Amino acid sequence: MGNFNLERLISRWSAMGMAARAGVLVAAGIAVGVIVGTTILLGGSDGETPLVVVSQRTSTATPAPTVTPSGTPTSTATAIATPEATETPTATPEPDLTVGSVAELVDLYGEPPDATYGRLRISALGVDAPLGTRHVSGDGVMPSPTGPGDVVWYDFAEWTGWGGALGAGENAVFSGHVDYAAYVAYADVQFRGRGVFYALDLLSPGDVIEVEVNGEVLRYAVEWRRLVAADGGSWRDIMGSDVEQDSITLITCAGEFNFATRQYLDRLVVRAVRI
Repeated sequence: MGNFNLERLISRWSAMGMAARAGVLVAAGIAVGVIVGTTILLGGSDGETPLVVVSQRTSTATPAPTVTPSGTPTSTATAIATPEATETPTATPEPDLTVGSVAELVDLYGEPPDATYGRLRISALGVDAPLGTRHVSGDGVMPSPTGPGDVVWYDFAEWTGWGGALGAGENAVFSGHVDYAAYVAYADVQFRGRGVFYALDLLSPGDVIEVEVNGEVLRYAVEWRRLVAADGGSWRDIMGSDVEQDSITLITCAGEFNFATRQYLDRLVVRAVRI
């Protein structure tokens, strides 16, 4: 997934009056996912500029089912600008073979070579995914996972007050694709099918998520799940490092897929706390 230009989106938010911003607050939540996948973009490195999430999709992606939120976003969150999708380059290679499941992809080509940070497991969903890392640089771009089957943790070292290291008492942020319809470079194959977070909407409070890094397994219990409109949300509340308990946040796309704009209309966020 490529980088995105947020100048227009940030300008739009800056121009909004207080009343208009307040109207956005009712949609508090976050976006990530496919993801095809999640690319999240931040505003300014001062940590106060509105955060914007952009999700890139291909034109033939498989829509995910509509999700009923189990939590209600608070109205005290800081709103953000409207996400904007970018189109997939037209020069995508066209191998003869098309793979239709993550299991088949892994069986034929293995897991992404850069997803070696650890593993993320959700037994309730049958997920056992390789974990990679993505650095959020000064331009605020959060790159998406490598393919349909890996999950990435975001390193917000340059962004004070955002995210956090796993097990450090902050809020470790992860993303994964809900579905995927694109070329998988490491396997040199086209993929059309469900992504690793396709069933994330089925999680309920109490379900356990395990994250293994450097041989240590940390366990988290789902606290809430929220469906958020893509054009509004409280990114600081959801991705901020200031949490009461050591937490993880999983993000992916959800809801209806708009084939005209090539993006999902909603985002799904799952928050889990250390147990």
